[in-house]
Amino acid sequence: MDTSRLQKIFDSYLEKYDTFNNAEHREIHKWAAVSHFQRYWDMDAEDFGEMFKMALEEADSLIDTNESQPSHGVTALCRESAETMEAVREQFRQLLTPDQSDYENRQQRAEAFVSSMNALLREKFPQKWKYHQDISSALMYLNFADPDDNFMYRDAEARTFAEYIGYEEEIADDEHLRLPAYYHMCESVAAELQQQTDLLQTVSDALSAAADAAEDSSMTEVDGENHILVFDIMYAAQNYDLYEGETLPEKKKKAAAGNDERAQEAAVLQEKLEALQKELRETEKTLDGLTYPALEGAKVQHRLFHEGTVCAQDGKYLTIAFSAGQKRFVLPDAVTGGFITIDSEETQALCRQMAEEKQKSERLQREIGLLKLQMQDA
Repeated sequence: MDTSRLQKIFDSYLEKYDTFNNAEHREIHKWAAVSHFQRYWDMDAEDFGEMFKMALEEADSLIDTNESQPSHGVTALCRESAETMEAVREQFRQLLTPDQSDYENRQQRAEAFVSSMNALLREKFPQKWKYHQDISSALMYLNFADPDDNFMYRDAEARTFAEYIGYEEEIADDEHLRLPAYYHMCESVAAELQQQTDLLQTVSDALSAAADAAEDSSMTEVDGENHILVFDIMYAAQNYDLYEGETLPEKKKKAAAGNDERAQEAAVLQEKLEALQKELRETEKTLDGLTYPALEGAKVQHRLFHEGTVCAQDGKYLTIAFSAGQKRFVLPDAVTGGFITIDSEETQALCRQMAEEKQKSERLQREIGLLKLQMQDA
């Protein structure tokens, strides 16, 4: 690890500290979020979903973003049924099992948590890809529950930081985080921080002021090992230009120079991917904003069963009573596919819009999948 480069980051962090803790940014909210979480967290709460939602009320964008909403996925699963809520509780119980700092075991548990939770989410919410968990959300839950033995994680911030300080171990391989290597790097940074008396005092003073303002003294107590601070430095370096255009270590420069053409091709593909992902997010947002028409009691026509009446509706699912018996249909396909006719231009237009946005979403997901495969081969 290049401690001179790390020192530059420490110095720049201290110099710009007021910039990212002003009224607009307030990155100090990370400590408030963990403090709030620990105040409300109760593994044995009667309503695990409501407890979880309350515990993460101060988390802001630490876990959820516009593109990914894993904490929303947890609360949505808990609302599904008592059985599903207990399945979620058990996954968190397994994730948070003490392991005496056995990081290999912790990675296995985090990956098992992600896999099991996503299997539940695919079953209950097949279209809600934003709800899926990943290793980042799993590590965030771990840190919130026990910050002295865990570190927050964001992929881009962690990779760039590791490259900049020339950390010896590879913390990630392609899409796969190596949790022990990442934690070892963070522990090394935390150890170096012990010598940064001015930086530590500045953060301590800011936390005390914030704790007084919020009447929450625990804000000053949740980070005894400076693990939240390590992530805050890593995050600030990436998002507040603490690198200040510095080049990467020499060995990284040489490797980059030898792959200039591939880098340009990768940049073009990445730009296309980001454009598609943005379009998909906008499409999903539009879909989320569309509400299925309320059709219970409406008269419909079917080409085989003739006239019928919608006798029950559960979101997109319609139960229609015909003289031949009750039949089930799914919106918007039942209308746009011509299976049933409803004498309402507004309903037909809404179903057409839903179908178009759904088709667009599926097309974009296919294109993104193909592009990712192309990027792997490039």
